[in-house]
Amino acid sequence: MNDSVDRLAKLFLKFPGIGERQARRFAYFILTQQEGYVDTLSRALVAARAHANMCNRCLRIFEGTTDSNSGLCEICSDEHRDQGSIVVVEKSQDIESFARTDYNGLFFVLGGLIPIVQKDIIQGTNAAKLIARVQAERADGALREVILAFPITPNGEHTDSALRELLAPVSDTLTITSLGRGLSTGAELEYADPASLEASLKKRE
Repeated sequence: MNDSVDRLAKLFLKFPGIGERQARRFAYFILTQQEGYVDTLSRALVAARAHANMCNRCLRIFEGTTDSNSGLCEICSDEHRDQGSIVVVEKSQDIESFARTDYNGLFFVLGGLIPIVQKDIIQGTNAAKLIARVQAERADGALREVILAFPITPNGEHTDSALRELLAPVSDTLTITSLGRGLSTGAELEYADPASLEASLKKRE
């Protein structure tokens, strides 16, 4: 059984925020469940992956279909949304938090934070694609503001500073802001309550 536990634990270790002890606990849980539960879990994983898509514009992972012509998600293809602002977030699920606020603009998923120790601030994220999008939409004249919305952590604040540096060449014609301190230090957007997130949007600077 130890071989099975080890194999499963290594897979669970890839989950964000999961340590070795938790990974092994998950593995033992799976191996002690009835066969019906494991089969249902397996089918649910396969189905979720099969229905997942990535938007060509905001790089958000979502469940549903993209626009057949543009490959856009329902947010990016909504012409009634404010085309003049883009909120840049760390991960796709952060966007769901904004659904509970009055924000009606667009989004971009950076795909991770830039570690403080990392010298190449482009590597490992979608930063290059963000710059390309901002330049293109700025040239079209629609884009007015880029809002950086990262967790209030050392890596989050470093990512904020790094992107401000990358966006500096276009900051003369765009407003670059960050979420205000409606969020507490160390807070993840994914778990932010609507009132705090709303305050952060209003106090952005």
